[in-house]
Amino acid sequence: MKYKMITSVAILLAVLSAARAQEHAYTLDECIDYAISHNINVQERALAISQQEIALNTSKNAWLPDLNLDMSQMFGFNNPGAASGNGSVSIAEDGSATTGTVRASMPLFDGFKIKNQIQADRFSLMSATANLEAAKKDISIQVAAYYLQCLYHKGMADVSRKQVETSREMVRRAAILVEEGKRPRSEQADAEAQLALDEHALTNDEGQYTLSLLTLAHALNMPDIEGFRIVEDEQALGLSSDATPQMPQTIYESTVDSWPSIMSAQAGIRQSESLLKVRKADYYPQLNLTGSIGTAYYNLFHQGGLGSFGHQLHSNLGEVIGLSLSYPIFNRFQTRNSVKHASNEILHQRLALEDAKLKLREDIQNAYYNATVAQKKRQSSVKACEASRISVEYEEIRYEEGRSSIFDLLQARQKYHKAQQDAVQAKYESLIRQKILEFYYTR
Repeated sequence: MKYKMITSVAILLAVLSAARAQEHAYTLDECIDYAISHNINVQERALAISQQEIALNTSKNAWLPDLNLDMSQMFGFNNPGAASGNGSVSIAEDGSATTGTVRASMPLFDGFKIKNQIQADRFSLMSATANLEAAKKDISIQVAAYYLQCLYHKGMADVSRKQVETSREMVRRAAILVEEGKRPRSEQADAEAQLALDEHALTNDEGQYTLSLLTLAHALNMPDIEGFRIVEDEQALGLSSDATPQMPQTIYESTVDSWPSIMSAQAGIRQSESLLKVRKADYYPQLNLTGSIGTAYYNLFHQGGLGSFGHQLHSNLGEVIGLSLSYPIFNRFQTRNSVKHASNEILHQRLALEDAKLKLREDIQNAYYNATVAQKKRQSSVKACEASRISVEYEEIRYEEGRSSIFDLLQARQKYHKAQQDAVQAKYESLIRQKILEFYYTR
């Protein structure tokens, strides 16, 4: 009985938790954060940073000595000659040889190749980090556009819903007037036809709103979209169409040095310059410190050992230390061509930086003028909507006084409905354009 009670409580809590999860409405910031943490492209950029961190660590460790242990066990049969000591591996007649050697080497001078490779990998890491921030910026702008598109379709559905309510009231009023004999039955049929059209438009707008929510959920990579909702009050999102946008040149000057794509291109130039020094290092001599210590044990099958195991290990012990110098003379012009290739890569990266700056300036200018035009369109659409509302009020008075037909009233209402739709479209286009522009001057 106790077990059943615990199970029932657990099931109830799970159901309530799922219900609360479905009731949660996502804000724009929550959608952006969710998209960034689940976006595949962002995850790939983060993985690229991890790879560059490993590469940087590898280049830093290139200064450390290279240490190896070599061991061998060999058997010989019918070999002429005598066994060799001091770490030699030759075997006399029938016997065996056991050898062990520890070898070490480390660079003393390599033309500053390791130093410059570390710098190149460090700038590569900076570029990868900037690319991650660029991906976050892109997904943020995309999600903001999808989010506000949802608000737009929600606004259109609200306008259509009000239009349906108005059309139903007209049908009711027309039916009363027809019943009283004040209006022909055709006017009631016209009102009912208009109601059917408005209900169809409402169904279409509600469907568009549902599809826009689906598009947003897919952009977030959300696995379960059942019950997905968003906050539908744009004022609660901190979006205001009354803000005056900054001039594009001002935005560009305050953004250019910290914009991710610019930072990535700048790091790419520094990386290429370091790689050029790495290639030039092949012109310099290479100096390495080397050393080894080894010993051997020999056993002749038919003549017995050459001494005890410990005695041979001690007597055959040998140490070697030395310097290795390698000076390049001719390598079929490989170093020369590698240097030229690295020099051209620097020019390519500088062109990429100029292209990134031009694109950023162009994007800011487009965003600014789109936001400015959208703001003016909203202001004019509000005036047009108000004028259409007043026209409907006068037409309703004329209709009540019998000085106009229901056809004239329906025409006036359709113009008002169209003006409302234009106002909603202009409103959310202004908010979308403003939000996109905002991404260029906010951190």
